[in-house]
Amino acid sequence: MSHERFTTSREVYHRIRWDSRLDAREFVIGYDAHRGAMQEMPLEAFVPDGEIPWHRVWYFKRGTLVVWDRKERIDLLGNAGPAEEPAQPPPVAVPGFTPLPAWKYDGRSGAWAQASSAPGPSLPAAATLTVVTFNVLFDLYDAELLATERRTPAALALLRETDADVIALQEVTPAFLRALLAEPWVRERYWLTDGPSAQTVTPYGQVLLSRVPLASVWQRAFSRDKRFITAELRLSGGTAWVATPHLTSNRDASGASARAVQVDALLEWARTLGSTNELDAPDLVVAGDFNFGDGAPEAESFARAGFVDVWSSLRPSEAGETFNPQLNALAALTTVSGRLARLDRVLVASPTGRFAPESVGLFAEAPLAGSPAPSGKPLFVSDHFGLRCVLRRESVSSAADGAARTSTTLVHHTALVLIPPEEVWGPIQALRKKHDAKFQRWMPHITLLYPFVPEEDFETAEAILVDALQGVAPFEVTLSAFGHFEHRANATAWLRPDAQPSGALAALHAKLVAALPECATSAHGGFTPHLSVGQLPLSTDIPRTLAEWQRSWRSLKFHVGELCLIRRKGDTPFEIIRRIPLAQPSRTAPEHEDTALHEVLTSIGATGSPEGHAARTAAVEQLRAHCERIGATLHPYGSYLLGTDGAGSDVDAVAIGPANLPRDDFARALLQELEPGTARYVADASIPLVKLSLGGVSFDLAYASRPEGVPPEEPLMRIEQHGSELDPAGLRAVLGWADTSSLMDAIARDSGRTERFRTLLRAVKAWARARGIYSHALGYLGGLSWTLLAAWTCTRATPEAMRSDVALLAHFFGTFASWPWPQPVTLTAETARYRPEGKRDLLPVIAPALPARNTARNVSRSTFRVLRDELLRARELVAHACAAGTASTWSALFLPLAANELPPVALRLSAEASSAEDREVVAGWILGHVTALVYRLEGDRRLFVRPLHPPQAGGPLLIGLEVREARDAAALSWHPSSPLFAAVEAFRASFQEWTHRPAGAVLQVEWVRGNDSARSATPAP
Repeated sequence: MSHERFTTSREVYHRIRWDSRLDAREFVIGYDAHRGAMQEMPLEAFVPDGEIPWHRVWYFKRGTLVVWDRKERIDLLGNAGPAEEPAQPPPVAVPGFTPLPAWKYDGRSGAWAQASSAPGPSLPAAATLTVVTFNVLFDLYDAELLATERRTPAALALLRETDADVIALQEVTPAFLRALLAEPWVRERYWLTDGPSAQTVTPYGQVLLSRVPLASVWQRAFSRDKRFITAELRLSGGTAWVATPHLTSNRDASGASARAVQVDALLEWARTLGSTNELDAPDLVVAGDFNFGDGAPEAESFARAGFVDVWSSLRPSEAGETFNPQLNALAALTTVSGRLARLDRVLVASPTGRFAPESVGLFAEAPLAGSPAPSGKPLFVSDHFGLRCVLRRESVSSAADGAARTSTTLVHHTALVLIPPEEVWGPIQALRKKHDAKFQRWMPHITLLYPFVPEEDFETAEAILVDALQGVAPFEVTLSAFGHFEHRANATAWLRPDAQPSGALAALHAKLVAALPECATSAHGGFTPHLSVGQLPLSTDIPRTLAEWQRSWRSLKFHVGELCLIRRKGDTPFEIIRRIPLAQPSRTAPEHEDTALHEVLTSIGATGSPEGHAARTAAVEQLRAHCERIGATLHPYGSYLLGTDGAGSDVDAVAIGPANLPRDDFARALLQELEPGTARYVADASIPLVKLSLGGVSFDLAYASRPEGVPPEEPLMRIEQHGSELDPAGLRAVLGWADTSSLMDAIARDSGRTERFRTLLRAVKAWARARGIYSHALGYLGGLSWTLLAAWTCTRATPEAMRSDVALLAHFFGTFASWPWPQPVTLTAETARYRPEGKRDLLPVIAPALPARNTARNVSRSTFRVLRDELLRARELVAHACAAGTASTWSALFLPLAANELPPVALRLSAEASSAEDREVVAGWILGHVTALVYRLEGDRRLFVRPLHPPQAGGPLLIGLEVREARDAAALSWHPSSPLFAAVEAFRASFQEWTHRPAGAVLQVEWVRGNDSARSATPAP
């Protein structure tokens, strides 16, 4: 038994409650309900130091996974490990998949045996994971032409040479499996997903080999010979899953439709694993014969689901065909279409960033030595080439310590280039068409930066480059002479671009590298401007060839006024995505361009008022005096500190007191300072608050005590030096001030942007309130999130976008209506390291102060869709208003939801209590817990939910319900056995378990369709 200190139940509770990486709603507490009877309750319903003492808390569970157990001394959340190896989590069952045994060779008995489903402790993380996939070609047809007796031992020898950690094989027959099981290297090193009984290879199928012990094995069968094989690998740092498919080919008349069903099943498998209750999202590797080529809709489906095609990622300029009837005689024998294709792939989905593609290549490309095939042509091992991929295993640190990978990863499918005008392309393309193998892939261009940043970072890169190029004037380029670079296999021939004035291209490149140093390369010994026109074999007399070209070449001269950001998808040609002009003049806004927008903002009360700000300042000073008499200092933050407060704005603030002044004592002392009835203490909020009003100004006041021995000082300094000594609620309170301070620093870097930022933020908040999407509690975005989006827009905007308030607002909606979520929005280099993790990071907007936190963690599947649709709607309305320039067109942006925009069915939540104060308390509970109801409702995947703001403060809260397909209308059914009714009943049960529920308080939940309504049950007190 270990004598290390074991984490207490109190510590575990507070770790779950306050750790931003954990969702308290996913946990339950198991406790002794007297006489040894164990009961469970949601963690959110547990009251610390309440009716259930800490010593009666026996375990914590996340879903079905026990994460802390007093008796077994399990602590999967803490740094101190349990005294014994923690129990492995149970196998994850996916609908449609059935379990299979894993197989391991038993040297003592000299036979293959079914292995235990619990392989023991996780293996230490290796630096890399090597994955191989190979279709070994069955001999069920044309066996007399395939010489399988020669191909099988050759295939086994090649597989051994790959030295792979995981091998995925397709078209394995019982005979091939027997040969595989007899190989000494397989017996010594590998676990297999099938053994001598050959359950999955009749008449043929897939087999996985793994040097990592298999924790579980599953199959999904579609027909006698079409199935997936999946296996769970337990590695330290997280679970990895590997799947090998062999999708239906187009040889089958219904191949496309069958393949679509199979792809959907694979993606559903990935989604299910990603939504399990494990502590970390698993890494997924899918390797096999996909039977579709680049550009196919199936490839897009995998990309949308978050899978990275390793070949496309690492070698985008190479076709990488694994099925090549032109080279491979066996492929020529088995093909129907005769087309070359990259049918075999390795796809990786690594939500944690633990796996990153490092290298990928083909094997089994050469024919076998010796006699030819029975057909008289060279004999290959298979009609497919194999694929060997190396994945680098990254170490992923917690968000709290901020030690993760940098966010800049260069890719080979984007570039920054200089493209000649099309009117001079003729002579260039005549050469390229004859000599350049990449004629279809690239337009004529001079490469400036390649590889380059991913497309999702183009907006940021463009803003940086526009600023960097302000002093670079347009220039002339003449293509007059040829040169070449020699490589190992051939030489690249190119035209030399001579710039006028001399050195303009070199100076331009230096500016670009200074602006984006991570994109600098040292190819060819430095930057050599060139325009490639072809490849020449080294066996030719290259100088003579170039001299012949030179004699017939006429110099081409053109004007350079812009640079181009280009990208390609899959095997498609590069295309221009953005154009960046040189020496872009700073445009002034047309006279009166902002007038109509300002008129509308004024009419709806979305502009600042000097008198209102002065009144809030007076109230702040009054509260500051009250706090100082108690011994605390006051630090307002949020919209007041940013100068974006408006009519009716509350003031957010944190009071910092001495170590010997606890939060409850501070609250009691402050309530005594204030007039009766003007303040109340909300002790059970996630951040306990004193809510008060002074001179008509409302405050939400949090509190933090200075750690022992720490003198009064600025809160941000204390976070950096003593943050670990603050209690969780105190740390979160001080972080509010720190976030605002960091925002102000980001905006203040350019004083000219400050007023633009304030107007933008007021307009965005007014729009979000009008459309009902200004609320973190309802699952949308709160004030801090909208502020961060506005700040990001201002700090990355081009001078053109900053020329007017109208242009900046259009830039805001244009940016975020097409933002590639879940790509995080971050303001600082430190928070740019944030990596999305699972379903709580659908729309990550990261707070600027460390530790990095997603301020939009309440966004759900449904509210994400609402936010996306509203941003798209706003983009269209703003474009129309910019064109028309009238007050009426701008007013349309800020119109609230119309009756025809409301969902047809809704739940109406209302509260009854004996006093106005109690009604406010109950309404606060409903608002604070409504996202739990939303998540329960979304458990029915047919339902989409739209929480709606109460029409007046304290009024009923509506949750709109709808389905996309008419066939799913049953999801809206309201009867005791429906999932909808069950979700509501669970919500009502949590209300009944609320320990601080005011006496006599009642929660009513009604189902409403038009004029019809029904209650879930008789409201319970």
